[in-house]
Order: sequence, then structure tokens, then C-alpha cells
Amino acid sequence: MKCLSKIRKKCGLCLVFIMGCSLLCGCDYNAYQANQPLHISSTTNLPIVRPSGLANDNVVIPYDAYVYDDDSFEYEAGLLINQTQNKVVCAVNPHKKIYPASMTKILTAVVVMDAVNSGQISLNDTVVIQKKIEFNEDNVTALGLEPGDYITVDELLHGLLISSYNDCAIALARYVSGSVSEFVERMNQKAAQLGATNSHFVNPHGLHDNNHYTTPYDLYLIFKEFLKNNTLVQIDSNSTYVLTMYRDSEKIETELTSTNAFLSNSFEMPTGYHITGWKTGTTEKAGSCIILEFVNDETNEEYICLVSNAKDHETLYQNVNDMLKQIY
Repeated sequence: MKCLSKIRKKCGLCLVFIMGCSLLCGCDYNAYQANQPLHISSTTNLPIVRPSGLANDNVVIPYDAYVYDDDSFEYEAGLLINQTQNKVVCAVNPHKKIYPASMTKILTAVVVMDAVNSGQISLNDTVVIQKKIEFNEDNVTALGLEPGDYITVDELLHGLLISSYNDCAIALARYVSGSVSEFVERMNQKAAQLGATNSHFVNPHGLHDNNHYTTPYDLYLIFKEFLKNNTLVQIDSNSTYVLTMYRDSEKIETELTSTNAFLSNSFEMPTGYHITGWKTGTTEKAGSCIILEFVNDETNEEYICLVSNAKDHETLYQNVNDMLKQIY
């Protein structure tokens, strides 16, 4: 009731403002008396404005929310949201600052597809690798792109999402924006546009940087945008894929295997669900991470699930299974 009272007060203030502006414009309205009820006649032609906003389209989790799915969780932060009903099933530290690792690539893919949808680039465009792609750490997962190689935007997206190749992220960023820094600026602009205002990105791949961070709730907002794109969801449906690129006119084929253990069958899929979109991530600081959408085979209800900083790969997938058990 307190929340409702506040809403009524705010609505009342908005009406006062509208009526006041109308009077200043010389419209024929009766003066509003502060000590009397406000009456709007049937002849008053006030516009009805119902903007589509974050609170309309997304589940709302108060900033101080701290809801546990159980008392023995083994991850730093997590979410399970019923997309169909816009309802939180469970949440652990939903607004905590986390390192997203390769879950970053969902935003990278969204920005690339924005460029495709605007007509700036095409999925069939051939990208020529102009300069060497280097990283400041060892054992980085990569396709092995070299200067002179050429590959389509579509194939780069497959490498980015299915096998999480970090050089595919760099190649896409350079092609879309001319430089990684300009692409990252687009990433941050897109995140802010989607309401992910507690995030800051400094690269398109998610390799660790202290200034590269997000929150579970922000990733939920970004992932919802990802799921709207049929091309990206279709790519994510592949458990394996043969990627094609060319080097010195030689055709090179690389078989990709999904980093999602549910799809690669290295971890048993939760019974009664299928997966649409997803992205995994792993770094030393971020731990084992995953964000994915499950659809209930019987009810068709959609659930977005995120687990961040699980202690290891096996614990990550067990935690996802445990979280799904919260659905009644």
C-alpha cells in the first residue's frame, strides 16, 4: 500500500504539471486549486502516454535484493528469471560487480548484428585480416587468424559464439568499427541503451581487465537483446560446426565444438528443457560462468539462468541444475 500511495502521489504531481503547462499555453482549463480535488472534465484532451520502458519489459529487482535459492550455493552471483511471467525464481547477489569473462561476447554479437541490421555490413561480407592479432596472456582460446586470412562475418560469429574464439572477437570489432577502441565505445553505448548502467567494457572478448565488469542483472538485460536475434540464436543451436576460412587461396576447415557442456553432452542436460541462446566464460578472476535460456518442453515457459564464478566446470553445471529445481 505504501508503494501504491507513492505512485499515486507521483501521478498527481505529473497531472499538476500538465495542467499548469496547459494554463501557461492559454488553453481553456479551470485553475487547479491545491486545497481541492483535481477534476478533469471529459472534454479535456490530455494525451495518454504509456512509454515502453525497462520496468514494462523486464523483471525489476530492487538494488538491495538479496534472495537466496538455497543456503549452500557455490557461486558468487546468479539469477534464474521466468521470462514468460517476468518473475524472479531465485537470485544471489543480482547487482554485485562481477567479471563476465567470455559472456562479454553476447554484447559483442549484439553490436555486430546492429551493424548488420542497419545495412552497414552484411553477414556475407568477407573480412580480410589486415594485421596480427595479439593478446597479453598465454593460452588464449583462438582460431589462429593471421594477416592475409579471409573469412566471412557469419563464420566469425560462429567462431565467436560456439567455440568462444577471442581472435574472432577482435576481427569483428576491427571490421565493424575500424578499431577495437571504437567498437568498445559502441558496446558501452549499447549496454547503457539497454539499461545495463552498472557495466563497463574495455574489450570485445572478455579476457580479464579490472575495468571490465558487469552485474548479473545487467547481463540479463543484454542477453534479452541477444535472444531477440534469430541469427544469433540459430548459431547457438549448433553443438558442432565446420568453420571455413581461406589462407593463401587454401581452404581451411575447422570443426568447432560447443563450449556449453549441456550441448556437447559432457554434462547431462536438465530433464524437460531445451536450450535456445547461451554463452559460457572462464578466467581465473571470473571463475566458471554461464548464461543461457531454458525453455520448458511442456509449458513452453522461458527461463534465463546465470551462474557466475563457480569454483570449477563441474560445479558450474551442477549449480545450474540445482537452480532449475527451484522452479515449481
